[in-house]
Amino acid sequence: MQEEKTTPGADAPEAPEVPGMPETAEEPEQQESTALAHDRELACQNCAAPLAYMEGENVITCPYCGTTTMLAGYDNIVKIDGHSMLPIEVNENDAISTLITWLSKGFHRSKSYVAAAKLSSVRGLMLPYWIVKSSASTSWHGKKKRTKSTGTGDNKRTQTWYEPVSGRFDEDFTWPEYARENPDEFWGIANIQPGKKSIFPDWGKFWLRLGGSRESSNRDMLDGKIPFDIEAVKNAGMNENLVNGQITQERAEANARGNIKSHQAKKAESKTDVITDVDTTVNVNKVDLVYVPMWELKYSIDGKQYSALVDGSKKELLSAEYPVSKKAKITLFDIFLGIPAIIAGIIGFGNGVGPAKIAMFVLAGLMLAYSLKKGLGSKN
Repeated sequence: MQEEKTTPGADAPEAPEVPGMPETAEEPEQQESTALAHDRELACQNCAAPLAYMEGENVITCPYCGTTTMLAGYDNIVKIDGHSMLPIEVNENDAISTLITWLSKGFHRSKSYVAAAKLSSVRGLMLPYWIVKSSASTSWHGKKKRTKSTGTGDNKRTQTWYEPVSGRFDEDFTWPEYARENPDEFWGIANIQPGKKSIFPDWGKFWLRLGGSRESSNRDMLDGKIPFDIEAVKNAGMNENLVNGQITQERAEANARGNIKSHQAKKAESKTDVITDVDTTVNVNKVDLVYVPMWELKYSIDGKQYSALVDGSKKELLSAEYPVSKKAKITLFDIFLGIPAIIAGIIGFGNGVGPAKIAMFVLAGLMLAYSLKKGLGSKN
């Protein structure tokens, strides 16, 4: 696979070939730098270089020495000492290989994707997050549904009632809050928060949609962090998408408290049938500004565009869209009809020819027809 990337004011260099995906049939999209027109300026507090920034940006990283400054208010400029980054251990080819491997595995995906997929763009991102190291303690009260059958025959009845239940659980977080206003400026970057949906299956018109999605785990966002190294960012080619922050530390901490409480409330709701009260106390231990390396990939299958986000410090997929394979659809459809077909068959063969046996053959015929239709079709 070959990919062309366009940099404003320069000829587009060729990326090295990576086996696994075919060369795109059409010209890949030109990737414009996310560097915006800047209309303000201040001096770096470390090297005195001029720092251009946009109105609304409050966390500014020097592109010369890597020092970060926070505008904490009118005429209040604060140098951020706890400024770090996750190490850049994944290059462009590694990111592509990570996506290829992921597309090749799993019940809902297929190795045929690798042959069918066309990579249209890859870009390295170096994005600022406020990492809120905190602990949350949650107590909850609710009701658990109980049922009991009484009587026999025509007098059989089912009684339903609710019993009061309660519980408590604790959890530690290194909660990531994106340091800019618009999380949609780069695909998928809001999905790394714990509990956020991060894997998005495309079922097309198929209605039996079971599984295939995933939520982000509560991972340690400070694991392996190192002092911010502007030279490492430049060497990785991520300086084009090294952006300034817009959200101050104080606001990020407040946002994290609210998001953690929402996360804990959702978790509490999964523990019983009806929740009547949830109370969460969040203790913040530390807030660090951490730049997180990522690779944003755009690819298409059968003419439909999908996106993926790969961790730039580990060979892990953070978030992705993908089409569900026809094999998975056939299997789910056959299971859905197979269970009632088996039941109908057991009843039918025990009672001779009758409606149950007819139903079994009808269901088996539908399973065979659908399997043949999808199996002979050209779509994945």
